[in-house]
Amino acid sequence: MTAENHDFLPLTEALAELNKDILGKDSSAACYASSTAYARAATGAIPVQKFGRTYFVRRSDIPLIASRLPLGRRRHAYPAA
Repeated sequence: MTAENHDFLPLTEALAELNKDILGKDSSAACYASSTAYARAATGAIPVQKFGRTYFVRRSDIPLIASRLPLGRRRHAYPAA
């Protein structure tokens, strides 16, 4: 990555960092869904830069993104038949 784009990271990596922090505190906690994040990014609800087909976010915007995304719901495992 060039020096001017060093503070950008892909949206999926930003979500992975957020979810890692959440799951580090509580392993059964709800996480952020990538499908919701991409939909919100496409509508402009979260700040992103699109380079080609990939959405990038600034590292400094990660807390803002976390505040604008809803946490997903945990799906319960179905019992084995």
